[in-house]
Amino acid sequence: MAKFAVVLNKNAKNAAQIDAYLDAFDKEKIDYQCYQVESKDLENQIKQCLTEFPIILVGGGDGTIRTAAQWCANTNIILGVLPLGTMNHFAKELGLPLTIKEIITSIKNKDTMRIDLAEVNGKIFVNNSSIGFYPKLAKKRDYYSKYYPKFLSYIPSFLQTLRYHETFSITTKSNELNFSVHTSFFMISNNLYSYQFPATIGRDSFNQKNLGIYFLKRGKLSLMKVINHIFRRANHFEIKSSKTPIKIEIENRDHINISLDGDTISMETPLIYRCLPDSLQILK
Repeated sequence: MAKFAVVLNKNAKNAAQIDAYLDAFDKEKIDYQCYQVESKDLENQIKQCLTEFPIILVGGGDGTIRTAAQWCANTNIILGVLPLGTMNHFAKELGLPLTIKEIITSIKNKDTMRIDLAEVNGKIFVNNSSIGFYPKLAKKRDYYSKYYPKFLSYIPSFLQTLRYHETFSITTKSNELNFSVHTSFFMISNNLYSYQFPATIGRDSFNQKNLGIYFLKRGKLSLMKVINHIFRRANHFEIKSSKTPIKIEIENRDHINISLDGDTISMETPLIYRCLPDSLQILK
């Protein structure tokens, strides 16, 4: 069996569970090398592993997976996921192995698949990227998570962000689309999300080779707009898609905070979003 790397983000919510995985690998006599690093060192460690291992298993949440995907995209490297984050949306939506037994079976069989990724100005993401409301919420969540469990930190973050958030004049252009909107919530996803009552959101496919576009039709987000949307009382949101690159221009902004799979970064405008078809090889 080919040797592979296990790269753990020590700051992941469930990082302590790594010992159970490693014990199981040892019992199965699986040959691996483990690296346990802080979030700030994750990128350098993954880059180093690219030259030494054909398979890299990353342990962490969706932000950790995004970091790995940035460097494993369009290579022959096989990326595996140890779901040690808070939500693990990516692993669940894609139907990846979630238990130790399932992951061991996957490693032994070397079953893989190729999936689409998306990027904005050269930065890859696996789930979604947002402008406006969510990046501000994410910053507040990071603050409150110092004092509360991450899941609970969303509650005060959401309520505070509802009270104080900006609107942006956004123009969207592609070969298929050309529209402008004044909104506080704008999101682009890697392939299209579907929604089922009461609040189940996910993707049926990671191979549609498209970008999903979601936005509040006008103005600021409010609790009533969210509730009305969930219960289908009013349609305050619009959904579009594009198979071609999207150019996002934001009035009077040469830089803006955006989110990438839950992490917030500052980026120069305009924002160019692209789908990267079949660009990542995943252990399934």
